[in-house]
Amino acid sequence: MLTACDPAFWDGGSIDISDVFNGGAHDPPDSSDPPGPPGTGGAGGGGGSDPGPLTAAVAMTRAQREALMQAYYDQIMNETGSVVSTAAAGGQPDQDPNDLMLHISDMGESCDVYPRSLPCGGHWQLRFVLPIAYQQVGVYDLDDFALHASMFETGAPYSPAPDDCPKGGGTLLGSGTLEILAIDSTEVRFRVTTGAALMGGNPSGEYTAPRCP
Repeated sequence: MLTACDPAFWDGGSIDISDVFNGGAHDPPDSSDPPGPPGTGGAGGGGGSDPGPLTAAVAMTRAQREALMQAYYDQIMNETGSVVSTAAAGGQPDQDPNDLMLHISDMGESCDVYPRSLPCGGHWQLRFVLPIAYQQVGVYDLDDFALHASMFETGAPYSPAPDDCPKGGGTLLGSGTLEILAIDSTEVRFRVTTGAALMGGNPSGEYTAPRCP
């Protein structure tokens, strides 16, 4: 059974999910967490721009994702006046900008917005990191720390309010695999096999992730 390592679940409110999807468990936000852009709603605040075409999965480099994160923090500063350190969007010195990030969600993913807002109603997102050495056909255990396998999910609404529901996320550890079936310059085809029972269902299945331009 795949479980979250030190998962955090909390009720209501907007949260920042960037820590979850960079790997590692995420604690409930405090006053030092950057706010989501006004009016975006949903878990994680979400990117303020409208997403482009949605697919079940997308693949982007770490450099591409950090550029989206920087745009997200710039929007927060422009719309709220809150100053956010640019280091918050950047990776650690030992993180390769050519790492490939696989983003999966039952609500669809986009190459244009990160972090993606996840609404209430039993929905989920999964994130994996493929270092250069893993960007080839093969089977990799989800408990391999190099994958930084992580999840975020929402539960059923408590009320008609759009953001009033349980939310949680953390690092995925335990039995399960990520199998790279095919990978080239245009897409990554892969299979997730896990016994994880998220609030929105089991994410096991085969996915094709277009590579972001």
